[in-house]
Amino acid sequence: MLVDSHVHLNMHQFADDLDGVVSRARATGVGEMLQVCYDARSIDDTIALTGRYPEVYGAAGIHPHDATCWNDGLEKKVRAAFGAQKIIAAGEMGLDYYRDLSPRKTQRDVFRRQIGIARSFKKPIIVHSREAFPDVVAILREEGASEVGGIFHAFAGGVDEAMRVLELGFLIGIGGTLTYRNSKLPEMAARLPSSAFVLETDCPYLPPDPYRGKRNEPAYVAIVRDRLAAIRGVEPADIERAAEVNYRRLLHRDGRVPPSVAYALKGNIYINVTRACTNDCTFCLRSRRDNFFYGYNLNLAADPTVSEMIDAATALAKAGRCKEIVFCGYGEPTCRVADVLKAAEALRKLALPLRLDTNGHGTMINKRDVVPELARVFDGVSISLNAHDRQSYVRLCRPDAGAKAFDAVMDFIKRAAASRMECTVTVLDYPGVNIEASRALIAEIPRARFRVRRYHLTRRDE
Repeated sequence: MLVDSHVHLNMHQFADDLDGVVSRARATGVGEMLQVCYDARSIDDTIALTGRYPEVYGAAGIHPHDATCWNDGLEKKVRAAFGAQKIIAAGEMGLDYYRDLSPRKTQRDVFRRQIGIARSFKKPIIVHSREAFPDVVAILREEGASEVGGIFHAFAGGVDEAMRVLELGFLIGIGGTLTYRNSKLPEMAARLPSSAFVLETDCPYLPPDPYRGKRNEPAYVAIVRDRLAAIRGVEPADIERAAEVNYRRLLHRDGRVPPSVAYALKGNIYINVTRACTNDCTFCLRSRRDNFFYGYNLNLAADPTVSEMIDAATALAKAGRCKEIVFCGYGEPTCRVADVLKAAEALRKLALPLRLDTNGHGTMINKRDVVPELARVFDGVSISLNAHDRQSYVRLCRPDAGAKAFDAVMDFIKRAAASRMECTVTVLDYPGVNIEASRALIAEIPRARFRVRRYHLTRRDE
């Protein structure tokens, strides 16, 4: 389901054809829209819209442009709005130093006051920030806004600013500006964790290409979805699923996503083998409490059985077309090499290519050369290297076995490349990884391919 996390359907631009706008959104697959307030009148409008359309929910708050209007009566109105059944967020609120329609001190005071109200009602916050990012972040931190979380609406920053938002535990709203020529957003959007974004239009403003200069509307959120999928190298359905789950977990406090033993992504089936690992990589998400990946809950309570892996992958294969089956996980699959081999052998009946994602410790872990066993059932193997020498490997990957783990990985790569399996060695474009030195190292191994993977930011609050 598509979710538009920021709309203003009460504005005059929709006065003549609002039913048609909502119908077009439905036809595009938009199943929920968050109608966001900005002044006193919009609060009444929003409550009315939530009653008129089942897919419309609301956020109540005052935009920084109207901060000078804040008084005891308006505060009571905002508080009363949270008694309405479908008002699920607070906002939009924040700071706007670009237009400066209210004095900056007044903006800051009203922002702080509204954060306190949001916390008292346990409502996530829809943040407006324009030319005021340092002050917005500082106030959110000082006022304890991480307690309720929220969305940085119409985010316009880069990777460094995104990291500060993630540290607060907030999501990033991605809208039509992502599609603009010369937009600075694609690099940031490419590196976000898949658990850190939602989609929005901000309609009637900020329409995506090819509608620039025209009225924006919720149906156009599909254009943002498709552009983000292209940037991140996944399917539109992957972006749609991730954004919906992120939105529902924040706005509806929906924690009912069961752990996935297998999941579909990029047209492949991935099997979540284990969280156990012989590395503790500096860039890995495994140690987080809350591992959601493109809408899938990968927090395994226990390693799946062989039967569970077979059944989960088979069900997905029958449900739709897929290119290959990949044994992976946040841990190291060869910690369970016997179970992996049994499951892979059974899944060969599906006549799909089988691939193993590994850190290359399999022979070291199992104290025997496991490559011939793997080559009997797997068509390909992807080996995560991420370093060009022992010292770098220890620093970045922090293996249990110390420096000898690097030698074990290189031996595994050479054996895998010499086998019948297609062998790909990967490194992350993570700070401190010497990509060119790693490329040169692998170039010396016949039949070994080399690929650079994109590093996604880590939500340090988790």
